[in-house]
Amino acid sequence: MVARMMLRGLVAVWIGVAVVSRSAPARADAAEVEALIAKGNELRRAGTPGPALPYFQKAYELARTPRTTAQLGLAELAAGYPVEAAQHIGAALQSPNDPSIVKYRGILTDALAKARAQIGELSIQGSPAGADVVVDGRVVGQLPLSSPIEVVARSTQVEVRAPGYTPHTQEILIAPGQRNSLTFDLKKIEKASEPAPVAIPAASSPPPPTPAPAAGAIAPAAVVHNQPASGGGSGSAVRTSAWIVGGAAVAAAGTGLVLNLVANSKASKFDAACTNAPMTGVTPDSGFTMSDCQDRYDTWQSYRTWSLVGYVSGAALAVTSGILFWTSRPGAPAGDAHARLTCAPTPNGGACRTVF
Repeated sequence: MVARMMLRGLVAVWIGVAVVSRSAPARADAAEVEALIAKGNELRRAGTPGPALPYFQKAYELARTPRTTAQLGLAELAAGYPVEAAQHIGAALQSPNDPSIVKYRGILTDALAKARAQIGELSIQGSPAGADVVVDGRVVGQLPLSSPIEVVARSTQVEVRAPGYTPHTQEILIAPGQRNSLTFDLKKIEKASEPAPVAIPAASSPPPPTPAPAAGAIAPAAVVHNQPASGGGSGSAVRTSAWIVGGAAVAAAGTGLVLNLVANSKASKFDAACTNAPMTGVTPDSGFTMSDCQDRYDTWQSYRTWSLVGYVSGAALAVTSGILFWTSRPGAPAGDAHARLTCAPTPNGGACRTVF
């Protein structure tokens, strides 16, 4: 009897623990859902429906009740998503006995009508079967679509694409509360024709061998001419480049001279109004400010620096021009070299020699 009572007590304790462990997360989820809805409504009242939408979506994921469904639909409508808003508000109104729906039925009914006033239907047909239908960058199904789709009443871009077919895109203005129809028949991409095989002619028979000269016969003399290489074109191009670089050197040096004269003028203006001492730096004389003296000093140094750049560039270009003139000198002409092959009979048969 005592053992039976102890067993019943243990069973009761287990059941209680199980009930508590199951109800604790539910209470925690309910509290979190209410906190998310409160935060979302706070952002909506502040005029920021876009940032508020993720809070309602999270609450809907935690608890898909008529209350969270209706709140999500209202947030979507405020954020500019009438199609999703109509789906969620319509689903919430399917629970007419829920207390939150009973309390806000009028608001939800008006919101549903407002959402549907911003929606139109789009019927898309065509070929090939299985082609993707993309509306405003989002795949909504494959051909053939079983039913029209709901889209926002505005200018909408529709694309149909399939592997091996040329895709087609079309813009259409969706009217609210009306059904619009489109038909797409994609054209198959033709494969490029393969080039015809090139016939290779059969190899011709080799020429018959030239018979060797008889012993004692004198072979005709062979004359070899050594033609001089033509280098005039290359040398002319190098000399042209040398003249161009030389002209650039003169221009750079002249620019450096002009900038140097301007720098000297700026230095005179600086000395007339300011002083640049090693210990104190730039200091103004009477009637001038430190800013005026610093501007004059900076202008003087800038022109001086650029004049040095002009001198250095002119010198570098002058050296380059001199090198180009040196390498473009014409070489000594090579004369024609003649060689003659002479053959004559000898007691042993014959001999040949080359005479220059």
